[in-house]
Amino acid sequence: MEENLVNDVIVLYKDKKWRDIVEKYHDHPERNKLLWVYPSENNFRFIKECLQQLGCDKIMSVGCGSGLLEWMITQATGVPVSGVEVDGAWWHCKYAPPTFIPLMMTTSKLEDDLISILRASNTTALLFCYFNNRDAFEDYLKYYSGKVLIIIGPKGKGVHTDPKPFGDLNDTWKLWKSQEVRSSMDYIAVYLKNIYNF
Repeated sequence: MEENLVNDVIVLYKDKKWRDIVEKYHDHPERNKLLWVYPSENNFRFIKECLQQLGCDKIMSVGCGSGLLEWMITQATGVPVSGVEVDGAWWHCKYAPPTFIPLMMTTSKLEDDLISILRASNTTALLFCYFNNRDAFEDYLKYYSGKVLIIIGPKGKGVHTDPKPFGDLNDTWKLWKSQEVRSSMDYIAVYLKNIYNF
C-alpha cells in the first residue's frame, strides 16, 4: 500500500495536481510516509495572505523532508519555497523517499553558506513543520534576520514536536495568526518578531 501511495503521489506531482494530492491523501492511513500534514486550499490561502500582509516573498523550510509540502505551497500560493535538510548521504541513497524540490544540504552544525543566507533573509519567512530538534531550531533563529516564523505542528493529539505551534517561544516572537489544518488538531502558527508593530 505504501508503494502505491508514493507512486500515485509522484504521478500527481509530475502532472502538477497538488489539489488532488491534498484531497486524496489528507486522511489516507499511510499519509505520514511522505508528509505529516496535508493543508486544504483554505490553509494555503491563509499562508499566502499572511505572507502578503507581512511583506514576505519567499519561505525557507528547515527539516523539510521530501519537500512535498513545500512544493504544494509553491504550487498553491506562487511563493517560492526552498528546503533545508541534514544528512545528504541519506537523501541521495536508494532507500530515501522521493524528493519534490531541490534540497539544500547542511550538517547538524550550521555552515557558513547557510548562515549567510539566513542573515540575508529579510523578506523570507522561516518554516518549521513537525520539527523536533530544539537546539537546531534555536541555532536557526540566532542567525535569521527576517521577521516571520511559521510553525506547523500538532496540539493535543499525542504527538511530540519541538518547537510546538503554540506557547513555547521566547519573548522575541509573538503569535500573529493561526489556523487549524482542516480538523486535524494540527495548526499553522505564524509568529512575528515583536520589535515590529502590527
